[in-house]
Amino acid sequence: MTRRARRIPPAAQLQLEGVLLAGGLRALLLQLAHPAVGHGVAAHSAFEADPLGRLRSTLRYVYVVAAGEDGLVHAAARQVGRAHRPVVSGADDAVGYDARDPALQRWVATTIADTALRIAAATWGPLPPALADELVARLGRLATALGLPAGEWPVGRTAFDAVVAAGTAELGFDATTLPVVRALVAARGAPRPVRWVMPLLLRATLGTLPPLGLEPLVPRGTPDLLPLARRLAPLTRVLPASLRRLPARRVLAAARRAAG
Repeated sequence: MTRRARRIPPAAQLQLEGVLLAGGLRALLLQLAHPAVGHGVAAHSAFEADPLGRLRSTLRYVYVVAAGEDGLVHAAARQVGRAHRPVVSGADDAVGYDARDPALQRWVATTIADTALRIAAATWGPLPPALADELVARLGRLATALGLPAGEWPVGRTAFDAVVAAGTAELGFDATTLPVVRALVAARGAPRPVRWVMPLLLRATLGTLPPLGLEPLVPRGTPDLLPLARRLAPLTRVLPASLRRLPARRVLAAARRAAG
């Protein structure tokens, strides 16, 4: 176990590993299943028609917070804050929401952190407790950079898992949010390869989610790629670190260029 643990990247690098991108749809579905998040997206976003655009903006923020300079982090947080400002429910809406609500920011960051922990463990084996605790702390910056009080982010993996369990108990889709997922999987505004692969990604993702009733959205006969993904994930370890973290480097470089 000790020899295996030594091959695991440190937390600062682990959060930049490209293999974590495989969990993007999982994190997004967990976010949409939160009633307040899902209703806010349904009313104020058309990202399901452009999943690549949503992915790019999310990755930019995640990687900037993970490894960007303070000024770049502050700028990225301000940009997200401006985008969140108008995302507020009306008085007659069935579900109340405010994208600036720290509780919602914590849940979004929680879905990303929980997914990262799971994929890291699938790739490198069980994470040593100290490493898992540090990764949880680092990923908490996704929420605290937006204004979540630091004391409201769980300290350590055990406390974090309790937050995940409590949040998962509140998840579910309804007549407003389920069409968002259906449109996301259809991805009609995306390039054809994306439209082709989305049902495969959903099918593979279902086995990593709590029961959310999404199975009917998968076309009949769609193969489950999750077993294959689990077998291939450890092969990531043999790739050069420079290649494994290439997406993070490119996104960070683009963010720095844009900042001037």
